[in-house]
Order: sequence, then C-alpha cells, then structure tokens
Amino acid sequence: MAFLRVIQGGRPGELHEVTAERLVLGRHPSCEVVLDNAVISRQHARLIRQEGKYVIEDLGSRNGTFVNGKEVSGLQEVVDADRIRICDYILEYLEQLPMIDETIQRDLSEQDNPQPSRRTPQAKSLQPKSPRTVEGYLNPELESSSSIITTIKSGPSSYRLDVRPELKLRAVLDLSRQLARTVDLKTLLSRTLDCLFQLFPQCEDGVIVTVAPETRQPTLRVGRNSEGDSVNEVPLSRAIVDRAMQDNEAILSEDVSDDSRFRDSLSASALEIRSMMCAPMLGFEDQAVGAIQLSTRNMKRIFNQEDLDLLVSVAAQVGLAVENTNLYAAKVSKRDMERDLEVATQIQLGFLPRREPNLLGFEFHHYYQAAQQVGGDYFDYVRLPDGRLAVAVGDVSGKGVPAALLMARLCSSVRFHLASQRTAAEAMSALNRDLLESNLGFRFITLCMAVMEPGSQELTLVNAGHLPPLMHDANGSRYLEGDYSGLPLGIGGDSEYSEHRIAMTSDSHMLFYTDGITETSDSMDVLYGRDHLLKAVPEAPFSAKSLIETVLEDTDRFSAGDSQQDDRCMVAIHCLPLSAR
Repeated sequence: MAFLRVIQGGRPGELHEVTAERLVLGRHPSCEVVLDNAVISRQHARLIRQEGKYVIEDLGSRNGTFVNGKEVSGLQEVVDADRIRICDYILEYLEQLPMIDETIQRDLSEQDNPQPSRRTPQAKSLQPKSPRTVEGYLNPELESSSSIITTIKSGPSSYRLDVRPELKLRAVLDLSRQLARTVDLKTLLSRTLDCLFQLFPQCEDGVIVTVAPETRQPTLRVGRNSEGDSVNEVPLSRAIVDRAMQDNEAILSEDVSDDSRFRDSLSASALEIRSMMCAPMLGFEDQAVGAIQLSTRNMKRIFNQEDLDLLVSVAAQVGLAVENTNLYAAKVSKRDMERDLEVATQIQLGFLPRREPNLLGFEFHHYYQAAQQVGGDYFDYVRLPDGRLAVAVGDVSGKGVPAALLMARLCSSVRFHLASQRTAAEAMSALNRDLLESNLGFRFITLCMAVMEPGSQELTLVNAGHLPPLMHDANGSRYLEGDYSGLPLGIGGDSEYSEHRIAMTSDSHMLFYTDGITETSDSMDVLYGRDHLLKAVPEAPFSAKSLIETVLEDTDRFSAGDSQQDDRCMVAIHCLPLSAR
C-alpha cells in the first residue's frame, strides 16, 4: 500500500492512502485527494496503477504537474520518495506501510531497555476445528469464595516488575517480538500459548477466549494441554471469566477441587483440576477483548501470586496484539470492499455512454458523477432503427449498490422497449409494466425521454415523474412541467404516458438533470433549488458543454466546496443554428 504525504500546502504531514486503481487529485470535492487552491484545476492530475506500480498523469491542467521539478508529460512512473508539485502543494509519494504494531513496540521501549531475546518456543499449539461459544462448555458452578484466594486489578498500574523482573521483562519482550508482525488471530493466540507453557512449566491445560467485536460474546479460540493435544472441553467457570473481563480483574484459584459446588461437576472431577488462574486481555481503551485461562492438576505445583503477576503482563501485550489483528482484519475487509466497488464502478460506467452522439442539427454534452463509487442516476443515447435518436435521463430511488444494480437493469430495458415499440410513449408504458412485473419492492424510477429526427428542430418528449427539463431560447428560460409529466415508473401498472412535441429554435437549449443538482446544499443546509438553476442557465455561452460547465460552477459556488450528498447527472441538447450545421 502506498501513501501521499503532504509536505507543503493544506495540512503538512497529512497522509492519503493510495489503494485504488486510480486516484484523482484536484480542487473539486469529488476528487480522492482534494487540494484547496483556486489556481488548481477541478481535476488536476491522477495516479493510475499499472502492473503493480503507479504512474501519474496530468489531466490537461492550466498550471501543470511536476515530479521532482520536471513537468509531467504523458504517463510518468512514480517511485518511493518522489515529490509531486501541483501549484503551491508538494506531496511526497511513499511506498512503505507503517508498522501495524508500533504502538506495542513504543509502549515496551518506554518500560525498560530491551533484554537479550530468548529462543522462540517450539511447542506445538492446537486449536479447535471451529470456534465454540463459552456457553457450550463453561461451568458456572466453579466459583466460590473458598477457591478464589486472590484477585488483582488488570491494567498498566498492575504491571509489577519487582517480581522476577528479569523473567517477566524477557518474557514480555520475547512475546512482543513474536507477535509484532503477526496479523492472523489464530497464529497470534497459538504463539501466545506456546510462550505460556514455557513460562509456566506447571501448567497442564491452557485456553484463550476472545470476544467477538460484533456480538461481544466470548468464544474459545485456542486450547491445548502440555502434551500438545487439542483441548476443546476445558471446564472453565463462566462467572470467573465474566468477572475477569467485566471488572478487568485477574483471578487466582488455589484449589478448585475443594469447592463443594464444583465437586459435583462430572467434567471437573474427571479432570481433577487443582489450581487455575485467569487474566483478561485488554485492548487500547482498557476494554477486555478476551481472557487467558491456565490450570493444573498437580497440587504440589500450584500457581502463586508471582505467576498471576506475570500472566497479567503477558495478557496485556496479547490484548493489544488481538486489538491490532481485529483492526487489521477490518482494514483488509474495507480495502477488499473498496476494490470490489472500484470494479463495480468500472462496470457501471461501461453501461453509460462514453461520448456524445452525432445527429444532424443538434449538439450534445453530458455530465455524470456518483455520490458514492456507484450510483442510481442514469442517462443514455439510443440510436433507433429508423435513424432517430432517443435521449434518456433517469433517477433510481436510493444510492449505492442497490440503486446501481437497478440502474443496470434500466439501461438494457430502455434500449429494448425503445427498439420494440412504435412510439416513445408506448415504450415508456411497456417499461413501466416490465418493472412492476419484476417485483422491485418499494423502489421507483423517474425517467424522461426525448426523441429527435436528424435535421429537424422538433423533438418528442415523454416524462415519467422526472424533474421537468429546462428550456432556454430567445424568449428566456422556463421549465416544461405540468401536463408534460406522468407518474414515476414502478408505481402503478395502469399508468399511461403521453407524448409532447417541442419545437426548438436555432441556438436554443434543453437541459435534463437529476435531483443531485437541485438538492445541492450550502453550509446552512439551504438547497440550491430550481430557481438558482433557472438563473444560472442564461449566464452560459450558447453551447451544450458550456451550459453544463456553467451549472457545475454555480452549484460549486453555492455549496462552498461541501461534499456531494447525491448522485449528479446532466444532459444538454443544443439546437444548432443553420449556419453551424
């Protein structure tokens, strides 16, 4: 995993992860790395992954992109420590990932100077075939006042280095070295048991219980005896384990078999447990993430207070390591999801047109930006068998993956019904019935279609509950609303839709848009609205591209750079003057 570190401009020292296939740098809030400077282009440059490496490309910016002082032309590979300059910003490209367990290493270094490392234990640790909840094997009858001879609070203040200090320090440092680069939970706990059997020769059975982050239920993760055999049914006390984790207390029991309530337990009497100790494993915020339980049957070699102190110190380090593995697993899961979404983004963009069509007498331009990596806004240009062209703009209710899946379905359905029906109105009605028969639940779709003939200045408009198109000509700007629109798709099976002939004049425009434009909000949550859009259109020069760019600049000024909350899509149609045809 690579990083971009801000050296100059913005917030120096800030780190940006570089994990996606492409990462855009620029002024616009939709960029992965936002560079807040008016002289920086909206989308200034981008990093692209190619064959495991990253290359940088300038996106036609006004002021250029520089790597190590040289201006970027085309695709240029970036390597570790390269410095990227974009106007007043300087960013350093880093290829190395920070150590996962540096928190543990730092805490240890503050305690004392490192001691010589002991040899890595070779004892083999076995785990159960599958995790088992504590409810299934813990014995709640174990705890009694006679069997618990001492408890101590677990936490930083209880780490006593005056009790066998050289052994404790060496054990903690040795275990920390073994776990420093371990990110697999089972491996981590297995190595912990290996170390514990070396530290406590009298221990005959050991188990480690962890708490699931989602359910907070204790689960047996690893257990074995001193012979290396798997132990799946160690008779733990649920009350003792719960108390250790809830109160952050380490517990020592001198003679379990002397407890009358425990004596009647078949599994306990069979194992003839004499002594046990239990210590909680604490995470970063002193919240228990599990517990370690050790036991012995040998009455001549019971656990004592010094053993409990040592177990507390070991459990503290293991708790931090367990927390690290949980965080790492969550990070990997998030990274995998982001990669899947990146692929989904590319697939969805493949459904949408890459370029504007050519049609005699008309000029087109479009804009599409999902609020998340995938979205539910839709647009398409559909060439009909008789040479006409249909423009469709729609909005699926909701955002994210569910909306994107329905958008993909809509894309193919619109093309099919436009090609198989005689008129745009019949195509809209057939599409509505098709969606209702698909049982899409409570989702609905707004859709507006315009059909044009080459060389004609007229178009046929059909609207299924979508926002009214904005018409701009010599008479000013206005919305085509009222009788022009019917119900959204997916609401009623008997919905019928009507066609309306719209006469365009030379240099006139029609703008289709989704609610992500009109529902742009400022810092006070005031919506941009249709009134602002109506005022922005006359400010645009008469071309389809400049019309959309004017609207985008106006919404950006209105929102003052606030992040995009909804998918945004626009399609502009420009009826060309006769001289330009």
